[in-house]
Amino acid sequence: MKRFLNSNKTVNGFYLLIHGCFLLSFLLLQGCNSAKAISIDASSSALGVLLSDGDFGIFGNLGNAGGTSPAATYPVNISLSGYVNVTSNDLNLTLSNSTDSTTQTLALTANGSYSFSTELNIGDSYSITLGSYTQGQTCSISTNASGTAGTTGSATIVCERQLAIAAGWENNATVPVLRLFGVDHSSSPYSVTKNLSVTIGGSPSSVDPELVWNGTNYLLIWKSANTTIKGQFYDISLTAVGSTFTIYNGASVTIGKVSAAYNPSGEFAVVWTEAASIRAAKYQRINSSTGALIGTATTLASSTSNNYSNADIVWDGSIYYTTFKQSTSGSANSLLTYSFLAAGGTLIRTYSKTTGADSLSLDYPSLLVQGSNTWLFFSQTETDGAGNVIASTLKSAQNFATSTSTIKTETNPYYCDPANSSGDQYMIPSAAIASSANLLVSYDLFCADMGVYNEVSDLSIALPSGTPGAVTNYSYGQMATGATMGSSITCRTNYCFMSVGDESANYLYLFDPDPTNGGDNSTMNLYSDTTNGIENPKTVIQ
Repeated sequence: MKRFLNSNKTVNGFYLLIHGCFLLSFLLLQGCNSAKAISIDASSSALGVLLSDGDFGIFGNLGNAGGTSPAATYPVNISLSGYVNVTSNDLNLTLSNSTDSTTQTLALTANGSYSFSTELNIGDSYSITLGSYTQGQTCSISTNASGTAGTTGSATIVCERQLAIAAGWENNATVPVLRLFGVDHSSSPYSVTKNLSVTIGGSPSSVDPELVWNGTNYLLIWKSANTTIKGQFYDISLTAVGSTFTIYNGASVTIGKVSAAYNPSGEFAVVWTEAASIRAAKYQRINSSTGALIGTATTLASSTSNNYSNADIVWDGSIYYTTFKQSTSGSANSLLTYSFLAAGGTLIRTYSKTTGADSLSLDYPSLLVQGSNTWLFFSQTETDGAGNVIASTLKSAQNFATSTSTIKTETNPYYCDPANSSGDQYMIPSAAIASSANLLVSYDLFCADMGVYNEVSDLSIALPSGTPGAVTNYSYGQMATGATMGSSITCRTNYCFMSVGDESANYLYLFDPDPTNGGDNSTMNLYSDTTNGIENPKTVIQ
């Protein structure tokens, strides 16, 4: 052995470039620096030693021709995201090595990065398949489900909750109905994975379901009677968890629309309005795991003469907001927004509008939290100032600003012609976050005097400006009739979905609107009841 040089100088025309650090025990070499070019005299006996052993660490563990040393190996890596393991059912994978016909399994309990326990020889071909996992979600290997060891990158597994849809209505025999649906939207056509009948427990004039996800379970809320609000938890696969529990039971009251929001500190807040000798808007906090009441029902607003209706609620990360309609005995209309936590609420904004002698009806508030912004959408019925309805307008207010923005005005949609006394109009909104650049707002247009909704529509809202996009109407072409009644919207990783009730055709639909161009990608008949009929359906979607 003649010499090793830590330089780029050539000795007898030969170099060896070492990247990284290795140990030559026979050289008693300890430690190393960064990559260096090491020149070796071509006549050196060391050269023969280095080049005669193909399994030496310089070139990787490649194995030798005689097979006496193991070949180089490489791990098969997995990246898992979106998985909800709340029923103690791990996500199971099988790795099949097509080169040597061996298999191995891997059970994943949570999102993260993993590797199969046994590495494969570099160059071996393999494939990965999904086994069992917690139901109520859809998982798929989005990239690198097969490949070659040492060449192919990590396999990416993405999971997403299936849709959960609650629908309540009275059938044509005035019997209240409540159903809960699960829908796998991972491929087209979509498939209904659950279709459950929920015991209501009484005979309310309107079931008015609400459905909220808390990261572990769904909370389904409904009116079991005009005086009573019930709740039931369901796991991700829509299997009931525990028993039905009572959230509120009033005396001689008629409860209006019920809404709920989840607070990650461990609770839900439920808001509603009620008519009685003393009219009121109230809220009740409940434990998000057990449904146990936290404190008692708290009154936000009350009156012996004013009426309250159609409350909605959100949690913005630090406080609850609720907005509801107020109508005075003198026909003055307004929207009231309160904030609240544990003890009582604070009125933070009143919205009202007059035209001539008319106090315009502001109604059907819908709240949405998007990042640090809270959005309020609502309907405003327009008049000529002398009591004659001439149009309806969809309005918005960002962060409860005193000024509001007009999104869309309708004057004569589908024969609802207020100018000719055909009916008052209301645009009943529901909103979701479609992407970092857009919200998607759906709305039912209601002809009050005609007693039907005449269309359901959607449009995008650009962020952060709030500029509305083009409107897509779904009443004709996608549905059996143009008489919708009740819709709501939600968005997932790549798509938005809208659940719609068609009262005249006795159908419940699922729409797949495209927020990028306002089009409709798919329409699904979720459920039909032509025998008993669907009267006044109300749908919510998670």
